[in-house]
Amino acid sequence: MDISGLVEKVAESVVAVVTRPYEAFPGDFGFGTAFAIDTRFFATAYHVVVSAEEMALVTPEGEKAEGRVVVADPAEDVALIYSELRAPPLRMGSALRLKVGQGVVAIGYPLALLDKPTATFGIVSAVGRTLRAGDRVFEYLIQTDAAINPGNSGGPLVNMEGEAVGVNSAIIAGAQNLGFAVPIDIVRIAYEMYRKYGKYVRPALGIYLATLNKAAASLYGIPVEKGLLVVDVVPGSPAEEIGIERGDVIIRVDGREVHNVFELRLHVAEAVINRRRPSFEVWRRGRRVEL
Repeated sequence: MDISGLVEKVAESVVAVVTRPYEAFPGDFGFGTAFAIDTRFFATAYHVVVSAEEMALVTPEGEKAEGRVVVADPAEDVALIYSELRAPPLRMGSALRLKVGQGVVAIGYPLALLDKPTATFGIVSAVGRTLRAGDRVFEYLIQTDAAINPGNSGGPLVNMEGEAVGVNSAIIAGAQNLGFAVPIDIVRIAYEMYRKYGKYVRPALGIYLATLNKAAASLYGIPVEKGLLVVDVVPGSPAEEIGIERGDVIIRVDGREVHNVFELRLHVAEAVINRRRPSFEVWRRGRRVEL
């Protein structure tokens, strides 16, 4: 299978990130990768830019421009950079449409090799992984056997249509020969929120949830097989104000079925972006309730 054309096209959107950390020695630089998502806006991994006092984005042709972080989300390991550097935006897909066994390519600048982006090919080996890295817990990660090394962190994970489906993250290590990427859906939400409000805020309902399946539904005697079981509600939270109760099963948000917590988070964030409250359909004590 020849994917050279796909790699060549995607690489036009991928740039190197060169940072000078705070209190660095002369000549001490950090390296990573970013990719264009819109005119003058680039996505990368948070850990690539977290300690940067100065930052430059560089193309293989030697074009260079300063970069400025406008969105930083350490909880997701995602950041957005503004720069005068121009690169064609990469189309964004969705991690929700990925399937195990699907081919993907990780593109970036590993090990500070700035000649041109490199590509590694693999398959999606799992979707929706939850992993701990230090004191942080990352949810709904894309797991792949495409090699991800320090340096190509922040680069895109793309599908066979050339769409970005994830942001590569080398700090999330779970096993040998496995790489992990943060869903591109988070980048899309962060950018849309920044573009509309000038900042990014992670929406939070204030509920603890468990994904409902056939076994759990049978155990608790719940006559629905899909949805999210509300384990607890934080006092004084938006969820309590809306009327969500412990024991509810959230079936739909804004008329769309929810199969996992990640889908719920995306639907709520989209509602916030559009300046409205989301509607919830829940199963409560034998009947459907609209909230």
